[in-house]
Amino acid sequence: MTSQATLTIDALAHKGEGRADTADGPVHVPYTLPGETVRVELEAGNASGGRGRLLEVVSPSPLRVAPVCRHFGTCGGCVLQHMDMPALLDWKRTLVVSALAARGLGDLEPLVEPTVDAGGDGRRRAVLAATRAGQKILLGFHERASHRLVDLAECPVLVPEIVRLLPLLKKLAGLAMPRKGEVGLSVLATADGADLAMTSQAKLAPRAIAELIETAMSGGISRLAFNGEVLVETRAPALDMGGVSLVPPPGGFVQATRAGEDALVARVLQGVGDARKVADFFAGAGTFALRLARKAKVHAVESDRASLAALDRARRSAGGALREIVCERRDLMRNPLTAGDLDDFGEGMEAVVFDPPRAGAEAQAREIARSKVKRVVAVSCNPATLARDLRHLVDGGYRVLSVLPVDQFRFSPHIEAVAVLARD
Repeated sequence: MTSQATLTIDALAHKGEGRADTADGPVHVPYTLPGETVRVELEAGNASGGRGRLLEVVSPSPLRVAPVCRHFGTCGGCVLQHMDMPALLDWKRTLVVSALAARGLGDLEPLVEPTVDAGGDGRRRAVLAATRAGQKILLGFHERASHRLVDLAECPVLVPEIVRLLPLLKKLAGLAMPRKGEVGLSVLATADGADLAMTSQAKLAPRAIAELIETAMSGGISRLAFNGEVLVETRAPALDMGGVSLVPPPGGFVQATRAGEDALVARVLQGVGDARKVADFFAGAGTFALRLARKAKVHAVESDRASLAALDRARRSAGGALREIVCERRDLMRNPLTAGDLDDFGEGMEAVVFDPPRAGAEAQAREIARSKVKRVVAVSCNPATLARDLRHLVDGGYRVLSVLPVDQFRFSPHIEAVAVLARD
């Protein structure tokens, strides 16, 4: 059963949907803004309240702007192209503030700085999907709350180098397409060409693999991996990590935008100050470790074997430009370094940097809180788990010195943040 209603949008919910507070509970309406009067088609409610499909904006907000992409409203990649950018950046700051307040850290609001717009030239890494629709190959992102794919013709949040590759990526996907299902494509734009990692349930014959390689090479792909195996590498797809060349593993994690990486690195380096011994937890392939090692001895801890191997290769290629980096493979979620471990590194670890997945670093944060480490820099892509981890650190005697929101996820409800803490 559905019905229509005219509602006033009171706020933006944390997923970027407008929220109308009604006598029957909140109604969430995508693509609306606070203060707007809208006509919607109501859907049945659920545990988190009702939902409405936008039919008409009766009275638009002065913050409403024209979307910049033809796919907006269908593609699930962006939900906030209709919002004025300064207002959007300010709203993302409130996400961090609200998460802190929910953990009893509301007094930290003055320390939360304005959001850094780190969209830059666009995302240099994209994770796309492809599927077959009749004789046609569709390539793009999934529709909002759907398994259907949007066949991308453009994408304003990706770097132009990836957008130009869309026709080639579609052709490559067609060569690796299973009879049913999707092909996954993780593409990274580098100065040495595009790095492409594909996944598929298709079992390719040698002739098909040869055609896949030839097509990729003729299209300028620098490295092609298929289901975890590197098929061809004409040029190493390297990234510049503060003067050190890093070749990440195929499909490996890197920061979404170069501008975002620069903003995060600058705050991390500022946060550790003149510390001579630094632990880098959830180190990945070395985004922070390789920069920190310019001035400090670094103990880099990461659970992913391929990422740690890439970090070690970059370390060795740097020669004498870096100080010591000790790499340790360890699952910090299940087996965090203890407070005793941290205090036993020589005369004790002087600073800790951690940048965990969205689930956060609760177990490790508890141990850091019990240690004697003087400086901590917490990087997170999830304000809720960041606030939880900061709560443990504050309860352990740390003071929060600053919190910097960094937006490298333009037009989405996601936000990165860096918190710097110190112990007296």
